[in-house]
Amino acid sequence: MRKTSCIVALAICLLIAPTSIYAQESPLVAEWLAAVNQARLGESFAPYALSPQLTTAAQRHAADVATNGFTNPGDVHQGSDGTHEQERVAATGYTAWTWNSGGLIVDENMWSGHGTIDDAMAFFLGSTVHRSNIFSTRYREIGIGVASGTDGTYYYVLVFGVRPNVLPIFVNDGAASTDSPEVAIRLTNEEARPDGEGAGKMGRAVEIRISNQRDWDDQPWQPWEPLVPWTLPEVAGEHAVYVQFRDAAGRTAESVDTIVLEVGVSVLPTSAPPSPTPEPTATPIPPTLEPTATPEPTAMPEPTMTFTPEPLPTVEPTATPLVPAPSPPVTGPTLFPTWTPLPPPVSAEEPGESSLTGWLALAAALQGFVIILALPFILRRGREAQPIDASDTAT
Repeated sequence: MRKTSCIVALAICLLIAPTSIYAQESPLVAEWLAAVNQARLGESFAPYALSPQLTTAAQRHAADVATNGFTNPGDVHQGSDGTHEQERVAATGYTAWTWNSGGLIVDENMWSGHGTIDDAMAFFLGSTVHRSNIFSTRYREIGIGVASGTDGTYYYVLVFGVRPNVLPIFVNDGAASTDSPEVAIRLTNEEARPDGEGAGKMGRAVEIRISNQRDWDDQPWQPWEPLVPWTLPEVAGEHAVYVQFRDAAGRTAESVDTIVLEVGVSVLPTSAPPSPTPEPTATPIPPTLEPTATPEPTAMPEPTMTFTPEPLPTVEPTATPLVPAPSPPVTGPTLFPTWTPLPPPVSAEEPGESSLTGWLALAAALQGFVIILALPFILRRGREAQPIDASDTAT
């Protein structure tokens, strides 16, 4: 009953108090989240995920102290209603892991002053207790509350928490968009309760599998790593990336993050030649070249029919030069490039000279033939006409 009365009183104070209360969508909330996560990434820690419930608890305390001041200056985490961060977080329905003692595993940083967010961050990082919350491996979520008083004092409240089976993932470290389908997924793990609890609350993950849809049938398991590569579908628009975690006991949990691929192309290549673009307009896959990649030679023009014959060797003239027979003039190009004119035929002798020469030759031939035939008779008659020597007669 006392807590109900305090909450009602706080609501009335917020309605009449001359203070500025900032919603979760406030640019200051986004600026704070960016500052914290930039610091964490600089130390190789995964970013914090912004929790609406933790932000509600943080905003409640920021507005309370901006309106009422610190009712207990010795304990800046105590609200005007006597509550602390654990009670304020529990009131939002945030189901945090609990310590063995039963209290919620949550914590809170607070700063007030006239400075900027950078001034408040410098204070947190310079304080051992506050720095341990900024760079915690135990917590995975954060809530941010911002309020200001009439005198211009800012009140910044950061609340840190961790829930079972809630393992945030960050595509490209939480970027809103990308111009390439090749992305990196930063993973968190269960460090608040590494052994898990019971059958349904998983402990430290040892394996993961990734999908662009919430379908795990064909997705292989792979070892958990803090940063893993992944490829989005090459289609412009918002894409969800799902990760399923599994611990050594086989208990699982799922997480999802989204990112916008600003420009994409169809997976199938087009017939038009690709134009160079950053992955927003990714270059289509070039067609496979045929085995004979050498282009065929360009056809040479046909040779002309003009022919210039090589000069013939000079022939010494004979005693009786031959007169070539007249031939018709050549009227067109020679069709055979290696063609050589044949010597002209010998002209016939005069008719009179041919007959006389023939008869003389025939007479000489006959005369010779007759002499040859008569020669044996002439020789025989010569022998018969010789006188007989007496000495040669037989006795």
